[in-house]
Amino acid sequence: MASRPTITILAQTDPDNKWVKSRIDFTIETISDVLPKQCYAFLDKRDYPPADGRREALLAHFYVPEFVANRTCFELNGYFGSRAAYDEAKKHVIGCATWFQWLVKMVRKHGTEPHEKGPEYVDGDPNNNRADSGPDKEQPSDESGAAGAGKKKKPAYRWFEMSIFTRWEFPDTCQVLCIDAPFDLPDELEKVWNRPTAQPADFRDPFALHANLVDRIIVYCDIAVWRLRDPVRELEKKRVEMRTGGIFDSVHDIARHAIHTSEVLQAAIETVTALQKCQSDIHKKLPENQDLDLTYKEQARDYARFQISLVKALKLRSDSSIDRLKNEVNLAFNNLSRQDNSVMKSIALLTMIFLPATFFSALFSTTFFSYSDDGWDVSSKLWIYFATIVPATIVIVVVWQFWLANSDSIEKFRDNKKQWAIDAWNRKPAEEASVQEKQHP
Repeated sequence: MASRPTITILAQTDPDNKWVKSRIDFTIETISDVLPKQCYAFLDKRDYPPADGRREALLAHFYVPEFVANRTCFELNGYFGSRAAYDEAKKHVIGCATWFQWLVKMVRKHGTEPHEKGPEYVDGDPNNNRADSGPDKEQPSDESGAAGAGKKKKPAYRWFEMSIFTRWEFPDTCQVLCIDAPFDLPDELEKVWNRPTAQPADFRDPFALHANLVDRIIVYCDIAVWRLRDPVRELEKKRVEMRTGGIFDSVHDIARHAIHTSEVLQAAIETVTALQKCQSDIHKKLPENQDLDLTYKEQARDYARFQISLVKALKLRSDSSIDRLKNEVNLAFNNLSRQDNSVMKSIALLTMIFLPATFFSALFSTTFFSYSDDGWDVSSKLWIYFATIVPATIVIVVVWQFWLANSDSIEKFRDNKKQWAIDAWNRKPAEEASVQEKQHP
């Protein structure tokens, strides 16, 4: 029997305003009733309703356009959108909805001493006994041979395709829905909001819950980038021990993950930049009697710019991993060329060893020498052999040197002749037509 879908809620408690996590049954019909006015809600990707009307109904609670529910948006590497509602009489914002997607490709920890000591995200939630079906975006099916037919190798990575929808209504309703987030995101946000030094959320701000959420997603991006850096560094350290040709398989897999990471980080830069602009625009249009003070709004804008700079720095670090992999590939190619050069030298040495014997064997097998019972006779015409072979050798060497010294000119001359022949062939029909016209005016 299939388990009922559940949703994780992180919300403030009334007595002490602490943030507390809870888990409740989830149905689309009751979503409006079960969500507190100020909360984060986390929904597993497998419980996300399909785009057959049910997903649209869920997103309608967050005032998200129906188009966002379709496959096109669901499989994009990132996007950002917003929708504001105004009091037409007073010309200020009374409602705001945002929706954005942020992808993170998390690979499995590498080596015995990885850079980060956090949990393993690839294998799913250790506290959840439901089988992890893996990401939709990329499903490898590394099947073994006849002995293991039908068995799939467990992927060494996982895509987190985080779709985030927010809803704010004047004066203090602020709800955030996160789809397909890492399993520890609710716990990490709970720790952040419950720190003794944490500033309480000001729910007059439509973006009151965004900053800490974006901070944590940036941390996941940092983990993803460092998990790619670790195997690159190990590859650089062990290049001497590895067989030169064996490096390419390892580099291919790492480079594939690094390219994907750089791609989604570039999309994330665009997403955070658009989020910052939307925040700045909305802050200018808040109700005057509930408006945030200037310091709050300026600090919020400054912090958003800081977050953008963090994502840009992560993008540069990811790009550097790709460049380092390219450097390793170039080094491997150079080493292979050097090995080929050594092989050619060995072949040349063997040729030089056998060349004198071959020459004398060919010489003594000519008719200038005869062998009989009476002895060994040498023809008096042996000088003819040297008189022909020496000049011929000199001519070949001179022609070869001339060819090497003038190869560019020879190539240009050949191209000119080729073009002349093509032009002549193209002119031939016109000349024939002209001759026929003269013969038969």
